Amino acid sequence: MMASETIALRGGKMIGFFTNIWAFFAELSVGGWAVIGSLTAALLASLVSLWNTRKTLDVQHLTNARAASTFIADKRQKWIDDLRNDASKYMSLSLETAEAWKQLYWACGKEYDDHSNHDLQGVLDFCESLRVKFLSENAARDSEHHQLYMRIMLRLNNEEEAHQKLMAELSDLRLRMGDLATAALRGSYSNEELFQSIAAILDSTAGHTKIILKAEWQRLKREIAAPNKLMYEILSTDKTKIPTNGTVLAKPSPSVASSLSKEV
Repeated sequence: MMASETIALRGGKMIGFFTNIWAFFAELSVGGWAVIGSLTAALLASLVSLWNTRKTLDVQHLTNARAASTFIADKRQKWIDDLRNDASKYMSLSLETAEAWKQLYWACGKEYDDHSNHDLQGVLDFCESLRVKFLSENAARDSEHHQLYMRIMLRLNNEEEAHQKLMAELSDLRLRMGDLATAALRGSYSNEELFQSIAAILDSTAGHTKIILKAEWQRLKREIAAPNKLMYEILSTDKTKIPTNGTVLAKPSPSVASSLSKEV
């Protein structure tokens, strides 16, 4: 069969179909038209009701998404504020402790220069008494320093590069505090390089803290602006990617010297 014949045949069938439909409606009585009208009205009412229900559900979904987004945004804002406060306190306390050690070093160094030639044992006894007194006065400050360190470390994410760098720098600062105590125990009062390294680490720590705070602030704004996207990301999170004890232990934070004294 040729293409033209096929087209003509299909056209004839369609014409016949519509002719039958027209004949059917033409033969309908008034009662039949009433039934069709009722069915059509019921169908339209159902469609309108379905559309209104869908619209209501969409509004409810958006309302729920916005409520969840606001809740999460509040928690993230608190996280940002707490990290900013603790990081600033940690850096300030690190600088304060380093300056206090520097004053102790200066006093002992001056005592050594003035009296070591004729009373070395007296110099050693004097410096040791200053060191013991300083450790007693510094105990509360060192305890707060360690608490701040732990609070910050528990907030950071091992998976993010900026967080990893900040964790390493916080650990370095904690280690440098131990180096200062060790140098005083050895009677080494010339440690300018150690103080310079502490200053450099403080500058780097401040820089990486700013990077993290800015990134979290940008994330907070995106979550508020797109609550539906946030809900989708939360609900579609792969449970296999949720950290477990095994993954946490497999990627530990940078090690730091124990806060417990090793001195006899």
